[in-house]
Amino acid sequence: MSKSALKYARISAFMIVSGACAHAAGTDPHDMSVAQHEAAAAQEQQQDTAHSAQVDPNARAEQTRCSPGKGSICWTEMVNPTAPHMKTAEEHRTLAAQHRSASQALRDAEASACAGLSADDRDTSPFAHTADIQSVAKLEQRAATYADTQGTDGGATIVFRAAPGLTTEWLQRIVNCHIARNSAAGHDMPEMPYCPLVPRGVQANVRSVGDGFAVDVVSKDPATAAEIWRRAQQLQTGT
Repeated sequence: MSKSALKYARISAFMIVSGACAHAAGTDPHDMSVAQHEAAAAQEQQQDTAHSAQVDPNARAEQTRCSPGKGSICWTEMVNPTAPHMKTAEEHRTLAAQHRSASQALRDAEASACAGLSADDRDTSPFAHTADIQSVAKLEQRAATYADTQGTDGGATIVFRAAPGLTTEWLQRIVNCHIARNSAAGHDMPEMPYCPLVPRGVQANVRSVGDGFAVDVVSKDPATAAEIWRRAQQLQTGT
């Protein structure tokens, strides 16, 4: 291999390796929905297959490597010119596995959170039962202080009247199920524009209050907290 060809091969190898995952989406479970993780895994698998097809374990080419500094010696060594494709294929293979793992984590979280609930409770947001909502109040978000380094979540408190058979623990399970389902769907639930559990990063706690149950739906992110409150207001006005 000539020096010019070797230089071109080195540049090409760098571009292949550095560019392979430059635009890869995040592989954390909550970065995408289950379907999006599965689609990303399929794309990464295709790239793995494409690069693997260009690997020849028996290919050999000469490469000159010089030691640094004055009086350096340049040695000729044999390398596999398809090695960059092998490395790139492995990177795509790893990303595919991570996306599949993230997808499965979301599926497992939903299955665990929704176990034992009826199909109606799984499929219908508890906030769809507006006739049982007594009141809605805004939770203000304040800045962190030395005494409270985490600050206070903002959002809304929605109070349900006591319904036959409903308990604090059971309503919490329903709420947890819907948060997990919304995460699995990538927080894209256009059929539930009213539900404050849909936005990314929400947390919810159910507590008993007199003759009913209060659900505090909160987020430390100001934009998410504002969206929770916007949705909560819809529950009160019915719009």
